[in-house]
Amino acid sequence: MMIQLLFLLLAPQQQTVQNFERQQRQIEQIQQQLQQQQLQLGHLLLQVDTLGGTVAVLQQQQLQLGRLLQMLERSACSAEILWVNGAEQKIVPSDSAAVVRLSLFSTISKPPDVCLPAEIRVTASYLDASSNLICSGTVENLAIQNTLTGTINLDIRPWDLREFSRWRNEPPQTNSGAKRLVCMNAEGLAEVTSEEMARATSVRVRATALSAGGGVSTPEIELRLQR
Repeated sequence: MMIQLLFLLLAPQQQTVQNFERQQRQIEQIQQQLQQQQLQLGHLLLQVDTLGGTVAVLQQQQLQLGRLLQMLERSACSAEILWVNGAEQKIVPSDSAAVVRLSLFSTISKPPDVCLPAEIRVTASYLDASSNLICSGTVENLAIQNTLTGTINLDIRPWDLREFSRWRNEPPQTNSGAKRLVCMNAEGLAEVTSEEMARATSVRVRATALSAGGGVSTPEIELRLQR
């Protein structure tokens, strides 16, 4: 009778212990699952970081490729400019107001959005009777070409360095007028003096077309100065 009573008293306690142990095992299983999920999440985050780095590298390479393509387009630009007058030499009278009218035809290659505009500049070199350099200078941006082909008409005043060149058919809305030639002596240290200019017997004039994309072309004409 006592044994049965003890058994009846202990039975609920054993059930409680078993329930507790079962719950403990379930908690441990849940903890293990959480740990596994945490590891998986860490792997996913690592993959996302790697993917983000890959995307950044691809974007950078795409930018570099775009720059290279632009450089290739620019390197493909070409320019050609020729004297329409045709003569390689012109005689200039001794009149200080003498004007030499020159016409050029210029062509610039496609694509226009890369190769245009083109700058037309003029370089002049004054020589003495022995072909020694007296002075030289350049008038930059004398004319601007905004089309693939164009005719540029210039006025050159060899005796007047202050109003040496003018773009004769310049659009009227611009009208920049005559431009000065800064003619530096052979040493390149100072502007030429009037005494040095008195020795000049010829001027070599070069017109250069400079494409925005890098194409260059330069013809030359000689102006013989009479005294």
